[in-house]
Amino acid sequence: MSPAELRAAAGRNNVDCIAVTDHNTLEGALWALELSQADPSLPRVIPGIEVSTADGDVIGLYVREPIPSGLSVAETMDLIREQDGLVYLPHPYGVARRGTISSRVRNRVARQADLVEVLNGRSLTPLSVKNSARLALTHGKPGGAGSDAHGPLEVGRACMLIERYPSREDLVPLVAAGVLPAGLQWHEYLLNWALQPQSVMTRFRRKGVHTLTRR
Repeated sequence: MSPAELRAAAGRNNVDCIAVTDHNTLEGALWALELSQADPSLPRVIPGIEVSTADGDVIGLYVREPIPSGLSVAETMDLIREQDGLVYLPHPYGVARRGTISSRVRNRVARQADLVEVLNGRSLTPLSVKNSARLALTHGKPGGAGSDAHGPLEVGRACMLIERYPSREDLVPLVAAGVLPAGLQWHEYLLNWALQPQSVMTRFRRKGVHTLTRR
């Protein structure tokens, strides 16, 4: 999805701030950030990266330098922290997802993360949402929501309603005080199942957009 497609999709869905988190690259995030800074009419952008670690996916928010894939999740989180970034645990109970965090380290990562994703726009079952919410609650972490959008129609499917535009310093408390407007509807779960063959075919060039905020 190009920055132009993202801009159009965000405008249609009244999305005001997005975290751009491509897999294992910052190029798209920094490009989107540059565009948003040049044009105030565009959604605000949080630059990030979804890193494929040896233990599953983890997201770094507010990072500006690449982070290599294939390291342990502990090493990856250390590299995110070195950039003063925030650690976001995506789809912790994702079903049929290669990047779901290993159950062996799931609780440890949730305990060390700044945010734990409760609702993912590509969730396949309500049970994964329920388990993710329980994980966040168990470790006292704010529960986030992310579109995980790979195409324009998915932008804004899952989001958080928060009080104002976030910064690195106040994103976590804003999400903690925020509202998850609604979960996925039954037809959206069915659509996500229908998209599974496509996901398998494109897994080596996956890109995602996590929609964290909208007015």
